[in-house]
Amino acid sequence: MTSRGERTRERLLDATRRTVRDVGYAHATTRAIAAEAGVTEATIYRHFPDKRALFFAAVLEQSSSVLGELAELPSRAGHGTVEQNLAWALGHLATLRDDVLPLELALITDPQMALPAGVPLLGTPGSGEPIPGPPGTIATYLAAEQRLGRVRDEIDPDHAAVVLLVLLFGLSLHPRTDQARTEAIAAAVRVVVLGIGT
Repeated sequence: MTSRGERTRERLLDATRRTVRDVGYAHATTRAIAAEAGVTEATIYRHFPDKRALFFAAVLEQSSSVLGELAELPSRAGHGTVEQNLAWALGHLATLRDDVLPLELALITDPQMALPAGVPLLGTPGSGEPIPGPPGTIATYLAAEQRLGRVRDEIDPDHAAVVLLVLLFGLSLHPRTDQARTEAIAAAVRVVVLGIGT
């Protein structure tokens, strides 16, 4: 991408964040975003395949420092406990709540953001193909712990990663103080790690 193209892409991402901040995801149309960026609506589609990709790029770029820290998780395999490491990872991801939760809700409620039937949002767990982003990072960590004998062999790391993220999403629906959120995450991870069976 040329430097002009990179500048246009950055303007689109900044305009997306400003438009979403001002009117919310549901009302942030590509027309409004293009106007905010000072470009035509067609320009958006030269840089992003669809509105969903534009929104994800805007959120993920803004959250890159947290996601960079999360990338350390696989190197923690064999250090500390699995429970401590997962609580640390979900605690970091919980700080993205204000940016990511509205996007997730928009994906659920806005028909323009909906995925076509049969297309998985995060990739296909259990397929052997890496799932991008936090699910893939958590799955990679769990697979490393599995090789060390610290996670049961019958656990699919991809599925377990998705379960942990769904758990985090559920916890994020209840506003809490930072301390209460940390305690809730630790308790929820404990349930997953220990299981609920006798």
